[in-house]
Amino acid sequence: MTMTMLALALAQALAQTSAMPAPTLDEVVVTGEVSLARALLAGGADVNGKDTEGVTPLMRAASAGRGDMVRLLLSSGADPNAKASGAVTALMMASLGGYMDAVAPLIAARSNVVAKDNQGRTALMAAASSGDAAIVEALLNAGADVKAEDASNSTALTYAAAEGHAAAVEALQRHGATAGHSEMILSAGRCNTAIVRALLSAGLNIDTADSGTTPLIVAATGNCVETVDLLVSRGANLNATNADGWTALMKATSAGYAEIVEKLLAKGADMDVEDSLGRTAWMYAAMANHEEIAAMFRRVRAAQPRTGDGPADLVLSSPALQANETMPRDYTADGRNVSPPLAWSTVPPGTKSIAVVCADPDAGNPPPFVHWVIYNVPAKADHLPENVPFEPNAPMPAEIAGAVQGLSGFRRPIYRGPAPPPGKPHHYHFEVYALDVGDLKPGLTHAELLDAIKDHVLAQGELVAIYERKP
Repeated sequence: MTMTMLALALAQALAQTSAMPAPTLDEVVVTGEVSLARALLAGGADVNGKDTEGVTPLMRAASAGRGDMVRLLLSSGADPNAKASGAVTALMMASLGGYMDAVAPLIAARSNVVAKDNQGRTALMAAASSGDAAIVEALLNAGADVKAEDASNSTALTYAAAEGHAAAVEALQRHGATAGHSEMILSAGRCNTAIVRALLSAGLNIDTADSGTTPLIVAATGNCVETVDLLVSRGANLNATNADGWTALMKATSAGYAEIVEKLLAKGADMDVEDSLGRTAWMYAAMANHEEIAAMFRRVRAAQPRTGDGPADLVLSSPALQANETMPRDYTADGRNVSPPLAWSTVPPGTKSIAVVCADPDAGNPPPFVHWVIYNVPAKADHLPENVPFEPNAPMPAEIAGAVQGLSGFRRPIYRGPAPPPGKPHHYHFEVYALDVGDLKPGLTHAELLDAIKDHVLAQGELVAIYERKP
């Protein structure tokens, strides 16, 4: 580059530099030097000027945590209680950011510590949300209302609990904040064990269920292992249910949280509790194919002492059938004519195979009329999936590989659903047997199966469904 060209380039650069706009006070208070801000103020910049959202230079400095600029602006006449759009103040902004260096001079300038924005939120709630315990203390010492509620009835304690800020929770409690069910549920569901411990120490009911659930249930739902440990150790009701009848064990089982399931079972959680749909934790394990958890259930059941001289009870249930209620049309000859899903629990040790039959004692000559026979189901299986193959030679689903279907009343090795004469309800008895024998020969009828398993039934269970054809 020649000297002439260099001089021209320098001249152009200088021209561009001189054409750049001077920085504004709004810009300087966020990133600039105090001396430059002071010069702008001395030159007539409006210390309380607002942009289109009502934001002032003081608010910008506070939200950026520039304590030096906050002090300068306050000493230059900035209004500490000016409100931007939504009625937000500089103190709220600084508190939300966790900027004590900006909060302190605002409090000293008598910024209104009980002011609320359009949603009823205060600077104390903002500080609790950010989790800065020192700011929480400073605001409370300046007269902030620890019991103030926002538009949704949340307090500063609610904000601190929701975000998991234990130190802020403790500071609020020292100043008289009282926790309720919502704070406990928020903390337990977000694995905030330290806060749950603090709330329990303050006397909050461990099994409170004001909103239709309990701390243990939400902790299990969130896979909060440490929180579950704490609640269990403090005596939480293991079998308490939520509004849908779900226990903590059901929640953990459905989600596949094996570690929590194991802990709950070890403490004695009941795996046979039924929810509002008649489903148990066993069923949820089967429905979600959580084999590891299903194996836990089997081990626990095997370790339980058996009483009585006859066969033990098997718990037979279905996600599709309700006991003593109308069978859905899909499982009848009037619908899809597919076999319903079934699940069982409490299988005793020594079981080598499972057998299932469906019979109608209201029909047949002589009764009952048999709709289904299936046996040689592997002992490790705890359910039959929906729609077992209709074709006699079709392979069985993997979870019941090896099972065979016997001859029904239709003289075929298939399931065929109810089709009773109109005008009278018929009862369909689904019966399950845990057997100490396996490898029964194929092609057995109902009567032949019962004869073959005589004296080999370790446990049995039943579920009865109803179906009626209207005239």
